[in-house]
Amino acid sequence: MKEEQIIESARELFYKYGFKRVSMDEIANNARVTKKTVYSYFTNKEELLKFFVTEEIQNMKKIVEEIEKENLPYFDNVHKVLCELLKYKKSRNFLNIILEEAESFKNPVVIENLKSVDETIRCYIEDKINYAEKQGYIEVPSAKVTAFLVYRLYLSLIMDFNDENFDEEIIADNIIKIIRNGIERKDNNNENQTT
Repeated sequence: MKEEQIIESARELFYKYGFKRVSMDEIANNARVTKKTVYSYFTNKEELLKFFVTEEIQNMKKIVEEIEKENLPYFDNVHKVLCELLKYKKSRNFLNIILEEAESFKNPVVIENLKSVDETIRCYIEDKINYAEKQGYIEVPSAKVTAFLVYRLYLSLIMDFNDENFDEEIIADNIIKIIRNGIERKDNNNENQTT
C-alpha cells in the first residue's frame, strides 16, 4: 500500500514538474509518508525513474504480445502494433515529458534510462525484421540498420509530428507503405496484401 502511494506520488509529481525539479522530500510529502519510508522502497530518485521506464516498456510489450496472439499476416501485424502503440503514446504522455526533460537539461540519469527503452524497442524491431526476412517477406541489407531507421521514423512521428488531422491509422498506413515499398521484395509471392 505505501509503495503504491509513493509510486503514484512520484508519477504525479514527475508528470507535473519533471524529474529534475522533484525531490524525495516532495514525493514523501505528497504520498503522506515519511522520507525514511520512501527510502525503504526506493534508494533514490533515479530508482523511481527506472521503475517508471520499466513500467512503460512492460506496457508496450503487453500491447505487442496481445496483438501477436491474433496471428495476423506480417504487415497487418506491424500495422496494428504501430496503431496501438501510437494510441498508447497519446493516452500516456509520461515518456514524452521525460524525453523533453532529457533534451532540455541534458540529465545523464534520464538519458541513460531512456537508452534502455530505445535499446529494448530497437531489438524487438530487429527481431521482427530478422523473422520477416527468414520468412521471405522482406529483404534488407542489414536488419540492425533497418530496425534503427524504422524506430527513428516511429519516434519522429510520435515526438515531432503533432498534426491533429492525422490519426494513428493514417500514420501507421504511411509507415507500412514506406516499409513495404522500401524493403519488400518485388518477387514476393508469399504474401499478396494491401494495407
